Amino acid sequence: MSGATVRDWDERAKAYNEYCEGGRRLSRHTIVAYRRDIALFLRHLHARENLTVPSLRDCLSEIAANPRLAPASAKRQIASIRGFLRFVDEPLASEIFRTWRVRIKDRRRLPRALDRRDLATLLQLAQWEAPDSDMNKVTHLCISILAATGMRVSELCSLTVGDVGNGSAEIRVLGKGGRERVVILANDRIRTLLAKYLASLPAASTPPSPLFRNSRSRAMTPQCLRLRIHTLVRGRLDRRVTPHMLRHTAATLLLESGVDIRFVQRLLGHASITTTQIYTHVTDAALRAALERADALRALV
Repeated sequence: MSGATVRDWDERAKAYNEYCEGGRRLSRHTIVAYRRDIALFLRHLHARENLTVPSLRDCLSEIAANPRLAPASAKRQIASIRGFLRFVDEPLASEIFRTWRVRIKDRRRLPRALDRRDLATLLQLAQWEAPDSDMNKVTHLCISILAATGMRVSELCSLTVGDVGNGSAEIRVLGKGGRERVVILANDRIRTLLAKYLASLPAASTPPSPLFRNSRSRAMTPQCLRLRIHTLVRGRLDRRVTPHMLRHTAATLLLESGVDIRFVQRLLGHASITTTQIYTHVTDAALRAALERADALRALV
């Protein structure tokens, strides 16, 4: 550790943050999460002012055992800290993690998706509201695209006019880690709506102008769309609906319709098919419920 102190590591944390922003292809949300995780770790260390291997392991154990953290958040924090320690002192990181293993019980939660009836209701609500204002038309189009493509809301809001191509049938998306993919709009109605929307934009709306804008003609934010959807469904649906639920819904419906899981992986922009496989549990649950409803032998045995 070369006599380094916790205060020395405060400075190294700044260098690591700059490295993550410039040297690694990480999303803005990931960078913010890493910065927050490392700041929390350093606060734990400041209470000790002692950079021994046992004290560092104690810090990691405290973070991993925090009952207020979801398992996924705890695992991400440990991963963030591991990366930081390797950046600061590779031999020290190797010593810490050679025998220390984090044990976090994963309380797996299935993705929350809308069923076909609730999705149809949501689309109807958005369609009924759409004629009232340009903002409602944008909301309706955004909901339709999210439900059809499984795009992340952050990806949708970062789209520019130039990202739409091939007669509004394809959209170029920049996803997590700077990975670019093309999503296909297979639905004729949504393609027509998008084409009409593009034609209605001012002539000055050329690349890299934002595709979807707020009332001040600036790029729409994820929070803005969340609020619009919340307002739309309030008092009309018996459940809370978020833009991310539409991503889950798209993946679930595609798998239920028999689309190959690797195509769904590509559409969603998952780096690993393991992430996509969680939706097979959702479709299994839907299959079980359908079979129970249609149990023809129930009255016989």
